[in-house]
Amino acid sequence: MKNKDNPRYIFAMVWKLLLLAVAFWGLLDGAGITKGQYTPNFPHMFTNISNLFGWGYFALALIYMIRYCHKEEWQIFAPTAKYTAAISLLVTMIIGHVMLSGALVQDGHIVWHLIVLHYIVPAMSLLDWLFFDPKGRMPAWGPLAWLSLVLAYLAFTMIAVGLFGIYMGGGTTADLTDYPYTFLDPGIVGVGGVVRFCGAMLILFIILGFILYGIDHLLGKIQGQ
Repeated sequence: MKNKDNPRYIFAMVWKLLLLAVAFWGLLDGAGITKGQYTPNFPHMFTNISNLFGWGYFALALIYMIRYCHKEEWQIFAPTAKYTAAISLLVTMIIGHVMLSGALVQDGHIVWHLIVLHYIVPAMSLLDWLFFDPKGRMPAWGPLAWLSLVLAYLAFTMIAVGLFGIYMGGGTTADLTDYPYTFLDPGIVGVGGVVRFCGAMLILFIILGFILYGIDHLLGKIQGQ
């Protein structure tokens, strides 16, 4: 059976299209564009970077699926990039839930773009893997490669602010620090505090990556893939 005749393949394309639409609105609203203004510090926050990266990946993946729907083998477009996006969005969900749960309701109103970018898009990304990807194909080195986005973000931020003094503040701490988060500012938490946080984040990425890897291979054995 060719992919174009496979209902699961078609459903996977529809799911990605829905994810793209939801994420697109969340990004536009988070950036202030839906309100007729742009928030300059929008690209400073990892939440937005991870969602932008995920949106770009799924847009390319959808184009890839449409272009190669006539083939008979189910293929994942750029799997390393996909799981980099998935793990980054999962960490965004966890950290956002722990640190931003009090900001989800402001002035008695739900801040919907925070719900979308911290919960809905990460969940849809993981469900895309769970429902549609062939299982048992993740490489053992994958969880380390999937660190690439957060490593690039941390390196760029520390160099831009720490060495060149570029303002990258944002969110609720925009008036407190030039960094996007206070826990990245050595002047507030100390060098040791920054190192401990970055180390804890990287360990969290690795642990989640290996959990995903383990579940993927377990499902692969169950499904006989």
